[in-house]
Amino acid sequence: MPVSGRFAHLLKAVAATLIVLLVVLLVAGIYLNRLAMTLPDVSVDSDSLGTAETSIVFANDGSVLAEWHGEEDRTIVALEQIPEHLQQAVIAIEDERFYTHHGVDTRAIVSSLGSEVGDRGGGSTITQQLVKLLFTEGERTFTRKIREALLAYELEARTRKDTVLETYLNTVYFGHGSYGVESAAQRYFGVGAAQLDVAQSATLAALIGSPGRFSPIDAPDAALERRDLVLSEMARQGYLSPAEESAARAQPLELAPPQDVAEVAPHFVEYVKQELIERLGADTVFKGGLRVYTTLDPQLQLQAESAAESVLGRGGDPEVAVVAVEHDTGALVAMVGGRDYASNQFNLATQGHRQPGSAFKPFVLVTALEQGVRPDQVFSAAPYSVEVDDGTWTVQNYENQYSADSLTLRAATNWSVNCVYARLIMQVGAREVVATARDMGIVTPLEPHPAIALGGLTTGVTPLEMASAYGTIAAGGVRTPPSGIELVTDDAGATIYEPERTASQAIPESVAMETSLMLHDVVENGTGVGARIPGVWAAGKTGTTQSYRDAWFVGWAGDLSCAVWVGYGEAQVDMTDVHGIKVTGGSFPATIWRQFMAPATAHRQAALTPNAPAAAGVPATGSAPVLVSICRDSMELANENCPDVIEMYLDPALAPATTCTRH
Repeated sequence: MPVSGRFAHLLKAVAATLIVLLVVLLVAGIYLNRLAMTLPDVSVDSDSLGTAETSIVFANDGSVLAEWHGEEDRTIVALEQIPEHLQQAVIAIEDERFYTHHGVDTRAIVSSLGSEVGDRGGGSTITQQLVKLLFTEGERTFTRKIREALLAYELEARTRKDTVLETYLNTVYFGHGSYGVESAAQRYFGVGAAQLDVAQSATLAALIGSPGRFSPIDAPDAALERRDLVLSEMARQGYLSPAEESAARAQPLELAPPQDVAEVAPHFVEYVKQELIERLGADTVFKGGLRVYTTLDPQLQLQAESAAESVLGRGGDPEVAVVAVEHDTGALVAMVGGRDYASNQFNLATQGHRQPGSAFKPFVLVTALEQGVRPDQVFSAAPYSVEVDDGTWTVQNYENQYSADSLTLRAATNWSVNCVYARLIMQVGAREVVATARDMGIVTPLEPHPAIALGGLTTGVTPLEMASAYGTIAAGGVRTPPSGIELVTDDAGATIYEPERTASQAIPESVAMETSLMLHDVVENGTGVGARIPGVWAAGKTGTTQSYRDAWFVGWAGDLSCAVWVGYGEAQVDMTDVHGIKVTGGSFPATIWRQFMAPATAHRQAALTPNAPAAAGVPATGSAPVLVSICRDSMELANENCPDVIEMYLDPALAPATTCTRH
């Protein structure tokens, strides 16, 4: 091609490119112009913070448990009343170039790509965050992001930087119902914002990225780690000297008691609140005028608190956690998360992951029964050693009882014989036991080590998980996820949220019935006799960990499954001398369980079939229960020759269809 031809071709290509660019710019200009026409008028002052409507929380009898406020928990303070180190802490972690950009920080956007969101504020400036809080709503779409950027530019063109910062610090959410720095300072530290020191200021700044994840109340370790990151950023950006940073890092996390504790079931109310914040957002919870209908039964709650206090209410006594679940529906009806919510907001019932000891054995038992192991199968109870992945696993029985005997699985369950269950898990498989526990309701991740047969878990489990999982056995093998929420509506009655309580058959019904009978024996004749309630059919299992550091009783009666844990919440403390005894699952936990469940079953008897005892751990189908005699060996209807018989009330549809042929 001649030179002139190539040049002409190049000119055409350049012209075409320019035309395309002009079209793109024209379209973008039209888009941005139209978008700009839809933008609200931006101005910020104390009136920009809007109004909030109180959300009300109800128990299952219609009584009010709590009121959650939004606007009432915000106190506006001038920037001059906010310590400079608090302003610097927020800028350091949320928007390093706040005083140099014009609303949008393009450098931060680029540097945040590919990094963990929220580590150092991401690409969203303080101005953009304020715009999002005050002027935009809805899903995070591309158009909304463009709107926020345009509004941020316009806001900074109209408003001084200090005014933007002041409004932001009075608007942003700090968790636990606190909006703005003044409310947060009072909530967490019991002082005004002006009195905050450097470490406290860094703690508040750390909360902005994720108030739930970095809550000093619910997640103190994560809060300290995040606080120290803020201090590190303050030092890197020149706000603190190395000595000041070191001194602030050395300061412990000391919190003030909460100022607005619910009078009834404070741990339960906070549990429901945090679930709704995660699902609906803090603004909706505290300012949306919600009507939150919960499953809590105030009478059962008072009985649970009374049982815990009457048994372990002395100074220096261990803590107690109690959770009761209606196993057919998953409804949480009572929760004790600790002795005194005002002094310790950590919920031992839902957040306390502790070793379950022998209370974990039913998951091994269910797995074995599913695989065809029979209750009368005989195992050696002698001390046991076996090679496992990480070495030799050596097992002794509790205080070496049954060291030379052979026992049936039923007897070993009655008396919680470790060596039998060690042999059993090696037979059925640790992975299979983990799968069974997960299917039944244990949501904490479990490692498939043989030691789980005796409750040796990597993380531990919560009382709520244990009550729910045992409830699966009680409900004839049907698993229903637990929830403390029945329904959430707006103030006009429109449904905002309703938990999905989808039930599933987690284990075979026949296995659930066999397990029920064996755990009933534990209460009648074994380690759980302390939980026995005269005239009430009950089943359950004790659990005691090494050095008596955790003690459990988990079981069910009527339509309630209940877990009781006893221990020291702040550390692993040996309970070898509490009221003069060593604390086992069959001692205080079983006693607390009985003292709670005896009146609880009587209270709920009206909801069961009149004039009939509670069914033995199986769901009703609508027919009146009938009294049947069952052979413990064959799990069939007993005949006159069966040597070991139990009488129980069952729904006719669920009673065995055949008569025992073994005897």
